[in-house]
Amino acid sequence: MADDKSLVGGSSDHATTDDSHHAQQTTNPRRWIGVLMHRWPTALGIAVAALTAFDLQIDAGFVSSFSALVVLMALVYLGAAALSRRRAAWVVFLAGFAVLVVLRLPDSGIEPSLVLLVAALAFLALGAARGLERRPDGFTLQATGMLGFGAIALAALYANLELGGYLVAAALIGHALWDAYHYLRNRVVARSYAEFCAVLDLLVGTAILVMA
Repeated sequence: MADDKSLVGGSSDHATTDDSHHAQQTTNPRRWIGVLMHRWPTALGIAVAALTAFDLQIDAGFVSSFSALVVLMALVYLGAAALSRRRAAWVVFLAGFAVLVVLRLPDSGIEPSLVLLVAALAFLALGAARGLERRPDGFTLQATGMLGFGAIALAALYANLELGGYLVAAALIGHALWDAYHYLRNRVVARSYAEFCAVLDLLVGTAILVMA
């Protein structure tokens, strides 16, 4: 009888162990799915950085494209501040990225950085018309950032190839710090965008430094 109880007890323990192992296997994928859903801007930033840095070559086309990327990152913050809509950051980014794709076509013949700088002037005019420079909501700071990052992007365009690469890398890594500041302060742009942009800027800037 004792042996029977022992056998029954052993079966129960074995079943409990199997159930626990099965529950752990079921929970782990759900936990990772939950992490990805919560940290989707980071995952998106990594994916876009991987696509952007794939087969990276430091040449004249590279400097033009990545200088425009620097301008776009600053333009997103300026646009969100001028519109006073934090989620507008995603709209400005997607619209600007589409412009970059079109202007990088072989027969466009237009420098994308210059087009984005014209858009920056439009946002500056909009912010000034709305009197945002007198409000402590970050518009003046974004205008200053646009001026600084835009100047670096233009300098990269007219510098020699090696220096241009270093300037672009420094600007992207510097903008990653800009993103981190706004993420922590939770201001100007949607926090999801600040997280995405920080990851993208840091990874791409680091990849350029490695390749330069």
